[in-house]
Amino acid sequence: MILRELRILRLQKGTLYGALSFYTLALFCIALAIGPEPTVLGRSAPALIWILCVLTTLFSTPQLLKQEENEGILDEMMMRPSHPALFLLSKMAALFFFMGVPLILVGASLSPLFALPLDEVLTLIATLLIGFPALSSLTILGGLLTLNSRGDGILISLLILPLILPLILFSLSAAHMVRLGLDSSPSFCLLTSVSLILVIVSMTAGTKALRFAVEG
Repeated sequence: MILRELRILRLQKGTLYGALSFYTLALFCIALAIGPEPTVLGRSAPALIWILCVLTTLFSTPQLLKQEENEGILDEMMMRPSHPALFLLSKMAALFFFMGVPLILVGASLSPLFALPLDEVLTLIATLLIGFPALSSLTILGGLLTLNSRGDGILISLLILPLILPLILFSLSAAHMVRLGLDSSPSFCLLTSVSLILVIVSMTAGTKALRFAVEG
């Protein structure tokens, strides 16, 4: 199912290219705007990269879902004998590989702009790898809830951003601990727990949202 979802997303690679272009350009412009001070750049990098990842995913995923709805893919999935939760899990995993991995790689490759040392770059990558499954599942849920509504960008922000805040906070806490040379394992444990809980909640609510979006 994951491979099938990846093939579907590959047909919409224009959305991916647009998202990556926005993400790269925004990081580059922000690094120029902050200035050459290494201390300021290093402290702001984790928050900026995480926030831009959230915004890029938040506004790209609904476009992918709307294209799938227009092509009848969502209706086809509801007619299959497998449980809708399996479909949503495969879609979350496909979105992670399709959009999450490129975003993480671009963020890591642009980390020299923010004068990040290697240990902080690795920490940032680890937090994104742990948190992006929850981020993708939440944006899929938000996209399904607002699929047939107008002003979906504002609605998704109001619905999803409060749930994403714990991911950002624990990720920044882990980065801060590494910067200070302290033990970051408690922050990583909390981030992992929150990510798993959000995935479970999103998949449970997403099953009902999928049925509502298709029937509506």
